[in-house]
Amino acid sequence: MIFITLGTQAKDFSRLMKMVEDLVREYGIKDVIAQTGHTQYIPQNVKCIPFVPVDQYEEYVSNADVIIAHAGTGALFSSIKKGKKVIAVARLAKYGEMVNDHQTEIVRKLAGEGYILDGTNSIIDVWKQLDTFSPRPCDFECTLPQEIGKQIDEWLK
Repeated sequence: MIFITLGTQAKDFSRLMKMVEDLVREYGIKDVIAQTGHTQYIPQNVKCIPFVPVDQYEEYVSNADVIIAHAGTGALFSSIKKGKKVIAVARLAKYGEMVNDHQTEIVRKLAGEGYILDGTNSIIDVWKQLDTFSPRPCDFECTLPQEIGKQIDEWLK
């Protein structure tokens, strides 16, 4: 199963959904589920759900063979932590998908380190790499919540 996640940001990401439609048509892919958020374009042959509860989202991620995701850190890191093959597509300012291009930096870094594939320009082009792509195992840990907790404890003393 392919799971697509566009997040919950109140911005349209029809560009990605059109790429998905082209991918599904070209490869004859059948089992595709998309969490579309505020995106208006609904591709053919894709089960689209605007928003899903967290437990359902986690189930889709767990059951997916491939995840195609917007480049939000939550979507990317939750997929990386589960060892999934991820194709990330950065939202671009020139299409009004984001106010700036910071997501390109995230995708470039994570792809360069071997965690994900960069599909920002074409998911069809990177799809061809999936058979030989083995994602780098998650070897990082976010300690920010613990650090914030320590800082708050210090302030409260």
